[in-house]
Amino acid sequence: MKLIERYIFGKALYASLIILGALVGVVWIVQALREIDIIASNGQTILTYFTITIMLVPNIALAIVPVALMLSAIHTINGMNSNSELVVVTASGCSNWTIAKPLLVLALICSLITGLVAHLISPYSLQHVKKLVTEMRADLVSVVLQEGSFNSIGNGLTFHVAERGASGLLKGILISDDREEDSSAIFSAKEGVVVRTPAGSFLTLKDGEIQQTSKKDGSVTLIKYQSYAFDLSSFSGNKQAGALRPKERPTWELFNPDPDDKIYQARPNRFGQEIHERFSEMLWPFANIFIILAFSGQARSSRQSFASAITSAAIVLVVARAMGFSAVTALKTDPAAVIYVYALPLSCIAFGAYFVFSNKPAELPKSAGDRIDRLTGNLSEFFSRYFEAYKQFRRRLAGVKA
Repeated sequence: MKLIERYIFGKALYASLIILGALVGVVWIVQALREIDIIASNGQTILTYFTITIMLVPNIALAIVPVALMLSAIHTINGMNSNSELVVVTASGCSNWTIAKPLLVLALICSLITGLVAHLISPYSLQHVKKLVTEMRADLVSVVLQEGSFNSIGNGLTFHVAERGASGLLKGILISDDREEDSSAIFSAKEGVVVRTPAGSFLTLKDGEIQQTSKKDGSVTLIKYQSYAFDLSSFSGNKQAGALRPKERPTWELFNPDPDDKIYQARPNRFGQEIHERFSEMLWPFANIFIILAFSGQARSSRQSFASAITSAAIVLVVARAMGFSAVTALKTDPAAVIYVYALPLSCIAFGAYFVFSNKPAELPKSAGDRIDRLTGNLSEFFSRYFEAYKQFRRRLAGVKA
């Protein structure tokens, strides 16, 4: 890259890292506050708490990376226009490609990072979270539950342990399971022990019985057993909690699902939706850059008109992104919606590329542009008055006379 291109790339990369770090920090804090009950209700250590909350960040980062790229591009171009650098670049005979090339290289890097997270990192992090949650539930049964009291674990599941013996042996076990819509069950056993296997954690019950009651006709079925394995992963309330959801599987497993897989049999369209969502996410960084460059990639003589151009680009991207999310959601019931999943980002890329390579600025229709100009002017005036009032307040607070 040329010197000016390296300069633009460096500014955009630095801004992207700062914005990405800030957004990830905000998301992590929100996620951490949501999962604070891990320590309060499950008796877990602070290390487990931080591990789970950090492992949930990659799944949310898929939406953060394109946003960070968009904001950094706007910041970079706006800064260059404010410092008259865009005017100098244009006056020196450089085309829009000089500004577009470093930003598109950054978009390529963001696209590859998005693909890596979507196809590999996020699925395995979610798998690890599921494993940790299952182990927490196992610890809750074997260590944390109070003896002689009824403990509610999730909706419709109650646990009672009469006595906790040596080596994790539990005695006098009673489990009330009311999570099914059409039936309820009561498990009783003289003793049991938590067993961890590669397939998950199980509570092995010995010498007991299962009393099943139908909620439709009130009929009761009694089953006696010598040994019974109670799946602790079912504590999440999901009948198929032990199986991996499409989001928890790497992409190559989604392409070749097991025909006997219960999740695949129940929701086959969800596998295709997940595949298309992951690949389409890799296109949005390029769409963001091309739309921003189309509207604001050229020097503007008026600061207000440049702000209006950025506002127009942001509006187009927000509308396109919202339509993209709707298309992905529609894939659950209509496989034909895959056309819109890819058509939306590709249309944004084609639209922006036309204006970038033809050295023309994109503009919204005059009526919409006039409204945006008025809105931008009003917002600018409002924030100027607010900032001036804030400075006056700080002066009075410091005892400085006007």
